[in-house]
Amino acid sequence: MFECTLLPPSDQQPATLRVAGNAGIAFILQFKTALVDALQAHPHLHVDCAGVTEADFSSVQLLWSAHQSFPEMRVTPASRDALGPVILAAGLDRVQGCCMAEDSSDCLWVCPDPPECSS
Repeated sequence: MFECTLLPPSDQQPATLRVAGNAGIAFILQFKTALVDALQAHPHLHVDCAGVTEADFSSVQLLWSAHQSFPEMRVTPASRDALGPVILAAGLDRVQGCCMAEDSSDCLWVCPDPPECSS
């Protein structure tokens, strides 16, 4: 099962797309559609993948591609628990965030403690 919920922006934070369930290849088209629709409406979107129970390289590739097209998009730090193992398995982990990160240590790709990311 796959579910995306778009939470509207508030005074305290931008719109958030909450992703839950299987975000892998079986549901990647639904994930892409929800993500593109949300980004077109809210370019400063935060994507929260903390509820993801299954992910694979297609999930990570979709988020990376979206970030390239919408540099203001952020993936929440809570998403690391769900996506960290996939990022590590693909060899995409980094010690410093990308140049688009507001804080170079607060980036989905950074895994400061590899054993934690691979749990």
